[in-house]
Amino acid sequence: MEGDATQVAAPTGATSILEMRSMAEYPSGLIGTISALFGKSISQSHGVDWTLDAMIAEQQCAFFRRFNGNLDRVWIVMQSGWPKGALTVDGPRLDEGREAARLRFFILHESLRGRGLGASMLSAAMQFCQERKCPRVFLTTLPGLDAATKLYQAHGFTTIEKSEKEFHGSRFGELTMECHLH
Repeated sequence: MEGDATQVAAPTGATSILEMRSMAEYPSGLIGTISALFGKSISQSHGVDWTLDAMIAEQQCAFFRRFNGNLDRVWIVMQSGWPKGALTVDGPRLDEGREAARLRFFILHESLRGRGLGASMLSAAMQFCQERKCPRVFLTTLPGLDAATKLYQAHGFTTIEKSEKEFHGSRFGELTMECHLH
């Protein structure tokens, strides 16, 4: 039923994956949690500066303000009632000239990595995009995130662009990956 949160089976005990279908299901603290996880994780691995935190928070705010349950989904890893990771499908926006869905804000708390939670969320996201008949899905990532890259490749994503522009004060450029569905 539209508007009802769905719990997706998660491979860990007190940890679950919530499928957010409407803003009524938004868990308090999600934007701050995701921004903090990105800031901490990517600054450690890639040496980004504070502008990454600001960009992630700003882009999440814009996404949630225009959230449309027919086009968009968010899978949230919940542990003891708190968000500990997420993956967002930002659906096609034909009015903005974008016919592809975009995977965004994919992050897990380091203590939860390697348990299959990311794979479960990505599988659910790709199924959602298939059901919505999205012609393609794209994402941006950074080189050196090998576990994530392998996961994307296992779902049919290939790298289509490598940016030379430094990403938020780091020496790395973003990679754009895509997967054709139909």
